[in-house]
Amino acid sequence: MATRALDLHQASHHAWFPHRAEPTSTRPAQDIRAAAWSLEDMVRKEGLRIMAWHDLSTLARMVDEKNQPLDTTVFGWSEQELAAWHGCAKAMNSPLLSGARVAGEPFWANGRAIHARIGSRALGRINLDDFDELTSVRAAIVIPVQLPFGQIGAAILSSSDPAKFHLAKEFARARETLVPSITRFLSDYAAINRDDRFLPDYCPLSSREIECLTWVAHGKTDHEISIILGRSHAGVRYHITRTCAKLDAVNRTHAVFRAVQLGYISLTPP
Repeated sequence: MATRALDLHQASHHAWFPHRAEPTSTRPAQDIRAAAWSLEDMVRKEGLRIMAWHDLSTLARMVDEKNQPLDTTVFGWSEQELAAWHGCAKAMNSPLLSGARVAGEPFWANGRAIHARIGSRALGRINLDDFDELTSVRAAIVIPVQLPFGQIGAAILSSSDPAKFHLAKEFARARETLVPSITRFLSDYAAINRDDRFLPDYCPLSSREIECLTWVAHGKTDHEISIILGRSHAGVRYHITRTCAKLDAVNRTHAVFRAVQLGYISLTPP
């Protein structure tokens, strides 16, 4: 085809939508389905099955240009198999998706343990009770994908053998053969479908503005921030008000959210 946004058959077996300067409305969304089929073929050759989401905050089903869900029409899942993921409250508490929200890299899990290259306290706190019921699989590989503006996507790989409980070998292979392709597929699907109306425009903030807003994000009042920074109460309020204006935020909560989307807020206080 003359205009080709997706190419999943490179020699390196990496999948991607080549990034272009045109607005997302000009990207050929019809190529999503072809890319999904190529990805499905790669996964199946590893003896695995895939389900994926481009936004864990909504668990919206990924669809092609005709609004057909990829999980059933391409990835081969039945509605019955996906039933555990359609109940949003239940799916949100899935140990696999809970892990995807706090992990920085792929891991695999079963009802006994979460296996990651580098363990973390957050992963260690995830409750694995009722694992099979909550996930509809006995074991799975989870590939979290950190996307722009604070969005998180994820793919779950499970064995074609529904009784398989250990995926250590499959996990080792998937890290090399599938993770780059899945990451690029989710990243570019999200870019094509992102609604720019609700995204903050980039704007430079001063170090003092970032410092004040970071303390707001950590629950401090203007008065407390003024004591911490050794500045006047009026000065702190000025910086926060100016930050809200720069971020086109309606209030300080909105300003914190937009600053987090743009990567200005640290996990730890200044």
